[in-house]
Amino acid sequence: MGALMNAQVQAWMPAILALFGSLIVVVLTAWINTRMLSAQIEAVWSEIGALRAETRQGFAELELRLTKQIMELDHRIERWKSSAV
Repeated sequence: MGALMNAQVQAWMPAILALFGSLIVVVLTAWINTRMLSAQIEAVWSEIGALRAETRQGFAELELRLTKQIMELDHRIERWKSSAV
């Protein structure tokens, strides 16, 4: 019985080892892909952060320009009112 069992194990061993090797390759590939995807996501988040900062800066500059223009218009209106009186 032991010799028969040993022969069966020897017959199945290449298939089991091939399956185990394939499993290792699949797991390692999935791990590497996950790491690459995580790195890409981090890069996108960094780019989004930079774009947000750039947008905030643009809005701040726009607010400053609008405030200056409003003050200039207010000054013109005051001069016009004083010259009209």
